[in-house]
Amino acid sequence: MAELTQASWTNDQQLEELARIRRNREIIKGVVTSVGYKTSKVLEDGSYVDKSIEVAVFQLEGNITAYCPNNEFSDHEYKSLNGFTGSIQEFIITNLNLEDKIAIVSVREADNKKRAAFMEQLTELEETNELKNTVFKGIVRGFNPTTRRIFVRVNGADCYMLPNDWSWDRSRSVETLFDRGEEIEVKVLRFDKENFLIQVSRRATIEDPFNKLETLKEMNTIAGKVTAVSPIHGIFVQLDVGLEVKGIKPNYLDEPVPGDIVSCVVRSVDKKNRKARVTITGYPRGKKKLKDPASFLFE
Repeated sequence: MAELTQASWTNDQQLEELARIRRNREIIKGVVTSVGYKTSKVLEDGSYVDKSIEVAVFQLEGNITAYCPNNEFSDHEYKSLNGFTGSIQEFIITNLNLEDKIAIVSVREADNKKRAAFMEQLTELEETNELKNTVFKGIVRGFNPTTRRIFVRVNGADCYMLPNDWSWDRSRSVETLFDRGEEIEVKVLRFDKENFLIQVSRRATIEDPFNKLETLKEMNTIAGKVTAVSPIHGIFVQLDVGLEVKGIKPNYLDEPVPGDIVSCVVRSVDKKNRKARVTITGYPRGKKKLKDPASFLFE
């Protein structure tokens, strides 16, 4: 197992800058350039012992290197930090080892500091009745299939989102709609300052597509894409407004296949029950052809 040995600073000027940042407990940024192991003194049973621990190696401005132990990376336990390689993180410098010229940092402490400030901000916004109008930037951290919760990091706080609050379109599985590390906009629905629980919603930042669809009823035609054709459930069309709706095909048109671009007319909009129907009027890009299932016999 390779040991990490690179010194964090190479001259007094860099050391003085690191000392100033540590003294002021400033939150700074760095890129995780690698993850490895380093032997360090660890307190066990009342005494310090040498132990090999996993650390994330950060590159700071000015060609300065810093190290974050696994247990200082997050309040959550990770089996490995390998998945964070290449990511940009914020942290606080917690220790400068002058003998080994090593700067130790903590992402966890920076998150706690930002989370406390975020909670204070939410309290002030709620008191002034501005919370419902405020949009925050968040990063998708993951999804728990057991609890059906999406986790989003906002201003250092780990917030949660229910599947229905991802978007207005509930026809597709939420797991397929986002990627870890994706930046999104959210609004805070509710928060518990004592337990540090914050529920957010991406859907709350998006205009209800049924409002847009009602205005499209006056248009001659609108564009859509066939997403599914079922002999039992019928035809489904994805519209640009972000809705998948039922489609009706006149007898004079060929049967659509998934992927067909279609022109449609809005026939009905039921905002209360979240339903709508369109009538397909044509195939402006032509018809896709289904592959003959028996064609392999002649290949």
